[in-house]
Amino acid sequence: MDYVSTIKSILSKRVNVSSLKETDSLTSLGLDSLDLVEVMLEIEEALHIEFSSDEISDLKTLQDVANLIEKKIK
Repeated sequence: MDYVSTIKSILSKRVNVSSLKETDSLTSLGLDSLDLVEVMLEIEEALHIEFSSDEISDLKTLQDVANLIEKKIK
C-alpha cells in the first residue's frame, strides 16, 4: 500500500502538497503540533490504526509518518 499518497491526500486539506517531498519537515509545511495531531487522527480513521501521543510527537518528516504507519500495519 502506498502510505505516502494517503498522507498527501489528508495533508492536501491543510497545505499545498504539489511539491511535497518525503524529506520535507512537517513544520516547514506550516503544521503546528495541533495540526499534526488532527492529521494523525484522520490517518488513524482512514487506515484503522492508532498512534500514541509519544509517537506523534516524534514525527518530523513525511517519511517519518510513512515509516510509522508501515510499522503499525505490519
